[in-house]
Amino acid sequence: MIKMGLSNTFGIVICAGSFLYTFHVLYNFMYFTSAHNENYKTLVQTPTDDNMIVISLWKLFQNTCLLSVFMLQHSAMSSKFIKNIYENLNIPDIERSIYNGFSSAALHFVISYWQAVPWISFWNFDTSTNNKLWIFFTCLHLLGWFIIYSGCVMLDISELSGLKQVYYKISNRPCPMSTKSKEYQRYLLHMRHPSFIGFLLILWMHPFMTLDRFLLSSILSAYMLIMWTIDEEDCQYHATNVYRKHRELS
Repeated sequence: MIKMGLSNTFGIVICAGSFLYTFHVLYNFMYFTSAHNENYKTLVQTPTDDNMIVISLWKLFQNTCLLSVFMLQHSAMSSKFIKNIYENLNIPDIERSIYNGFSSAALHFVISYWQAVPWISFWNFDTSTNNKLWIFFTCLHLLGWFIIYSGCVMLDISELSGLKQVYYKISNRPCPMSTKSKEYQRYLLHMRHPSFIGFLLILWMHPFMTLDRFLLSSILSAYMLIMWTIDEEDCQYHATNVYRKHRELS
């Protein structure tokens, strides 16, 4: 009984800590990817260093390493091998919370040590002096974040955040995923990023496409595209569910 109580308390602490930390990092990531007005003065600065090309390449290399750490963590910790370890340790309820916590830490690392290359840009629009442009880009990013978070809600945000797994264990219920159909589990396994369109909007529809921003957008877009392994069977499952819900609403 005492062992069970300690296990539940440990799960609650890990879950709550991961949830709060993830919320904090996501807030910073939203600011990191969507803020634009305050970056304009930095963008128009003219470099004076003769070794600016070398410095730019070095910064891009550092950024690539940061993104590689994030992608490696994101993929490795979602593998079946790691999931089996949690099963063997009899702690599958906190697997999602730990995954979110480490993903947030890796993302926090990227944000904290990201190296800007503002002196080279593909396009730039001064939204600080043009209200229409500011509204346009702000609305696009709001739409992108709405797509992302609404997608999380539709997929069960309590489960994605790890809260549901811990609650189910405390209330002596089976793992939430075990109650889902095999088709849904297969679909979710292949669709690693349900909000792909939302992220594309946020990454690419930015008023200042600096060289480091282009690197960020390109690598993350390619990563999401590679991890998107939806096949014909998954598409059929999705179409069937959309048709079923449409009939229920009508």
